Amino acid sequence: MPKSQFQKGDLVTFRLTTRALQGEIKEDRGPIGVNGRRLYLIEFLLDHDSTSPSQIELPADELEAARDIVSKK
Repeated sequence: MPKSQFQKGDLVTFRLTTRALQGEIKEDRGPIGVNGRRLYLIEFLLDHDSTSPSQIELPADELEAARDIVSKK
């Protein structure tokens, strides 16, 4: 089995509609996507005023390692 591209706790960036967001990998779901794509569960804040995090499951090819850490309020 190929090595995971991301690990639990890694910060990643991804696009949600027209917005670029940053989140944290919470779980490697494995190669369960279409054609065996590796999926990750990501937790993120939709905006700076959010009090509870949202979650989304995305394939590795839609994620990038976060280069700049955005401070949380």
